[in-house]
Amino acid sequence: MPTSDVQSPAVTFTINDEPQKVLHRLSPDGASGDVSATTSLADYLRFTRRLPGTKTMCREGGCGACVVSVKTVEAIGDRKNGYHPIQVRLAQLNGTQCGYCSPGMVMSMYSLLESRDTLTKEDVEQAMDGNLCRCTGYRPILDAFKTFGADADQKTKDMVKDIEEAAGCKSQSGGACGGGGGGGRCAGCPRALPMSSGEAQWALPESLAKLYAAMAAVPRGRTLRLVTGNTGSGVYKHDGPFDSYISTLKVPELHAVSKTAEAATFGGAVTLSRLIEELQLLAPTAGFAHCRQMASHLLLVANTPVRNMGSWAGNLMIKHAHREFPSDVFLLLTAARAKIVVADAQGAAEEMDVETLFKIDMNRKVIVSLKLPALDDNYIFKTYKVTPRAVSAHAYVNAAFLLPVNKDTMTITEKPTLLFGGISKTFVHASATEEFLTGKSLLDAATVSGALAALQAEVVPDADPELSATEYRASLTTSLLYKVILYTLGDRLPEHLRSGGEDITRPPVVGSQKFDTDKDLWPVNQPVPKLEAQAQTAGEAEYINDQEALSDELHGAFVISTVAKAKLKGVDASAALALDGVRGFFSAKDVDGTNNIKGDNNPEELFVSDKVKYCGQPIGVVVADSPEIARRAAALVTVQYEDVQRPILTIKEAIADGQEIKPDTMMHLEINTGENVDEAIAAAPRQLSGEFQIGGQYHFYMETQTVRAVPREDDQLDLFSATQDIRDTHHTVAKVLKMPAHKINVSVRRLGGAYGGKLAYPTTVAAGAALAAVKLNRPVRIVLDVEANMEMFGGRLPYLVEYKAGVDETGKVQGLKMRYLCDAGFASSATTTFSAVSMAQNVYQATNWTVVPGHVNTNLAANTWCRSPGTTQGVAGIENVMQRIAHELKLDPWEVRKANFFKPDTKFALSASDEADHAVFTQMIDEMFTEGQIQQRKADIAAFNQANRWKKRALSLVPLRYPVHLWAKYPALVSIYDLDGTVAVSVGGIEMGQGLNTKVAQVCAHELGVSLDMVSVKPSDNLISPNASPTGGSIGSEMSCMAVRDACQELKLRLKPFQGEDKAWVQVVASASGAGVNLSAHSASRRRPETYNVFGLTAVELELDVLTGENCVRRVDLYEDAGQSLSPWVDIGQAEGAFVMGLGLFMTERHRFHPDTGKRLTNRTWNYYVPTLKDIPRDFRVKFLKNNKNDIGVFNSKATGEPPLCMTSACLFALREAVASARNDAGDAAWFDFGT
Repeated sequence: MPTSDVQSPAVTFTINDEPQKVLHRLSPDGASGDVSATTSLADYLRFTRRLPGTKTMCREGGCGACVVSVKTVEAIGDRKNGYHPIQVRLAQLNGTQCGYCSPGMVMSMYSLLESRDTLTKEDVEQAMDGNLCRCTGYRPILDAFKTFGADADQKTKDMVKDIEEAAGCKSQSGGACGGGGGGGRCAGCPRALPMSSGEAQWALPESLAKLYAAMAAVPRGRTLRLVTGNTGSGVYKHDGPFDSYISTLKVPELHAVSKTAEAATFGGAVTLSRLIEELQLLAPTAGFAHCRQMASHLLLVANTPVRNMGSWAGNLMIKHAHREFPSDVFLLLTAARAKIVVADAQGAAEEMDVETLFKIDMNRKVIVSLKLPALDDNYIFKTYKVTPRAVSAHAYVNAAFLLPVNKDTMTITEKPTLLFGGISKTFVHASATEEFLTGKSLLDAATVSGALAALQAEVVPDADPELSATEYRASLTTSLLYKVILYTLGDRLPEHLRSGGEDITRPPVVGSQKFDTDKDLWPVNQPVPKLEAQAQTAGEAEYINDQEALSDELHGAFVISTVAKAKLKGVDASAALALDGVRGFFSAKDVDGTNNIKGDNNPEELFVSDKVKYCGQPIGVVVADSPEIARRAAALVTVQYEDVQRPILTIKEAIADGQEIKPDTMMHLEINTGENVDEAIAAAPRQLSGEFQIGGQYHFYMETQTVRAVPREDDQLDLFSATQDIRDTHHTVAKVLKMPAHKINVSVRRLGGAYGGKLAYPTTVAAGAALAAVKLNRPVRIVLDVEANMEMFGGRLPYLVEYKAGVDETGKVQGLKMRYLCDAGFASSATTTFSAVSMAQNVYQATNWTVVPGHVNTNLAANTWCRSPGTTQGVAGIENVMQRIAHELKLDPWEVRKANFFKPDTKFALSASDEADHAVFTQMIDEMFTEGQIQQRKADIAAFNQANRWKKRALSLVPLRYPVHLWAKYPALVSIYDLDGTVAVSVGGIEMGQGLNTKVAQVCAHELGVSLDMVSVKPSDNLISPNASPTGGSIGSEMSCMAVRDACQELKLRLKPFQGEDKAWVQVVASASGAGVNLSAHSASRRRPETYNVFGLTAVELELDVLTGENCVRRVDLYEDAGQSLSPWVDIGQAEGAFVMGLGLFMTERHRFHPDTGKRLTNRTWNYYVPTLKDIPRDFRVKFLKNNKNDIGVFNSKATGEPPLCMTSACLFALREAVASARNDAGDAAWFDFGT
């Protein structure tokens, strides 16, 4: 830790039991020294200490990638000294895919184990609430970590014992962190280290008196920040820099906790985690029952790593500096009638209520303590937080209520406290409603209706494009007031109303995974961990930004547009170039080749040359000695615009603007199965029409767009690019640089997630870095921060689906017209409506159907491929039509689907039909309905809904037919070494977490007859795979395996003459090599004319809190026809991860844009919400259909990674049915559109 001398030139602390001494920088430009005052601990570990196992992504405490404890992931276990049981169990129980989040997961679990003697499953789920994973769906991670629980069953304990013995892991422990008196706490990201930086000063006083002295020593006019965990710098990244930093970590008075019968007192530096623990301990004490509710609510504030570092007083100070900050701590303390003590630099202290804090100047002042008074049993204390996802999200609206109640008459005996957040910067108290309720009985219906009316009249939410609609937030306030009234009345209410006073509950996650395996095929079809899993959990797996920098390596940062529709008038980089450490600025005028990163038919500029077409469009790139300097310099580049116009941001805006609907640019597909569809619709007994909107989705790969461009001898250039498409990156850089293709060497080891997001636009980052590297003849590294990544690049295409149908009374479709429209963004290089149209028939007969595609352009970043592109929207569109038909006819939606199912002799319009398909699909339905007890659960749900007005449940089923086209070309090279017979493989398919390398190794081992550990899969590159197809569409693994199988079969033919009855493999190889046989074979998979169908069926059961809109996916049964899985555990993980990603699309993830500038406002973890472990199905059951073969696939396998996502609209339909049940209770049975 820093020394106590405020003028000390160094900071000392300990990492992995080794003392560290860090020198401050000599000047604000960062040109010398080790670190600056704002260097994060993660960056220090990665770049100064060369401990790259700690990862970074969001840099705001929202993702968990950079979590460390008193040790880093490297220190608790590695391949040389043995792995820690946490690392082993996570790897062996299939808790990794891309692996980028795995070190953070490991360290969160390590911190939990270090802080407690015994654990429960609930403890594990709570501790992991700050770690995000886009790949796995969380279930296997939780299963692995729950094996450490005292409540794990004996079978589990025996299993993990065997795993650890086989892995040779070691049990390793470390001391708990003593910082802040909080026990074994993990360090959340980012954690600023206060120290000298030029004129900036730091101090670490060891008493309250010394803290006052340090504050007084800061000259007037100089800025000062007091820090405990400095977690606020993650939320408000542009605060500061400050002239002085004073840490409270070593001030014992600020960490003190004391309790009396009248009050509990907490020091200002008590962390939120410790506050929660103390409140839980206090709750059984007379007068402090409300502490249980406070603790429960605080568990929804941020996440565990942030709560472990951030203090309650720091949270209040964020609110003090940013009044819009939706501080739960502020509401809780105010409602609980807490008092705080504030002292100035002279030690003069004043006690005040919490609200007074926001009326005073806090310059040179510190919050010393909090006093929480006891409340007698006549006070009802209740709080709420309604959020876009279950945890780690700020509220749409939060509320805290303190109701003084006579329990006999239910009269409000004195003025109550009704507090709301999320309304406006100034609105806190519902004062008029407080006055109205005083002296009135809650048993009187007029009191309730009058209070709701009073609240409705005084709540006027601020309009903010980043927040939810004002109407929604206003309605939430009345719902929450009504909810607390129901909670207060409790058993006095009629039974059907009581659920309105209850919170929605989320039990611990459980699940099951069922699949077949054929031991005769092993290692193919064998359930094995991923090859890279152990390296990933230990932080040993290398990603591009983990590569050690060369001595002269530079760093780049893009300058991007701040408006969406304008003409570029001028760019002035002089201020940036004047900054010490800046080495260059490059824009369109510096491009020697073509300033186009796409084809001639749909060009997209690398850098804007004339017209700006979206906010976030690259204008140039700054290159400097460090990432920090590059980012600072990029902000100094002045860009001038002219002819600035209001942007078009949605499909409907584009249509209203008169834009012509354009055809799909990839390929034009239509379904046309009738001579006169309009007549068929008109002749049907019933007609209906409508539209359905599906929003976009950010890929949320944890490793952002990353590249290293390194000039080499002979005018060559090495590119290390995080790309799914080596060929596109290679070709684009060659064209931009006007360089021969054979001079550029592209290599990819692995990706930290991709999901289609690293297909089209790694070219932008690679070309920018390559241009700078060639111009300066120095290596250049570009790693986008999450905000730039989200603003520069688009994601899944938003859709508008229009439909008109004619049906009979059974729900059978007599005629159907549909149009799928997508928002391509500013460019049309990746329209996906051809895929949507190809999926529109799904599992149905298509008689008299017309389905057509189209797209519009908007002033958004070009949208692009995203896992199950177009196919997801295609299935959702037709399934919404089935939902609509069921509503109109008052039928069960499943019965409508059944009435339209394909027959054994059905010929699908746009894909192959197999006579076995119908049997497979029927088998799947029968198994689902039997094993999933679908009919009984439907009856139970109907009974539940009848008995509950304010809680509703629903069960929705979505079937799937997913046609697979084997369209790609993937080269493969298999080499056998004559020393020991081991085998090396490289393929054109890119490993990005989907287990491609593992499947390739399994197929290679099986074909050659060697053990799996004799096969090593090497990085992909453009020498072995010069013209490979992009890896995507769920066929990369399958077709890479096809190429490897062919190469292995060629090698077997070459080795056959050297085989003997008793001749060992190594001898055969040595003999062949000695005879001059080439032991390397190159092959390539080729486009196959055949297609096959993957079938699926998903049942989603959901519960809705009608008053708040909060919901919980109670259970999911996901059945998939995976053929004969090449690697069952890998494929199970793919299915679960795909489903949870789709759950995010339909349930939690929303894009918001500024209407005037077009800026993407949801551009980081603070405001873009992928599902957390608390959002996934509480009961998650996955089954691969047994006894099904696929002659087209390698070893009878089928694609698995994308089909499950196509069924996730079942979540939305279940939610809609639950809402419809509530509306029916209110007498409203009309159809309502329910898109995303």
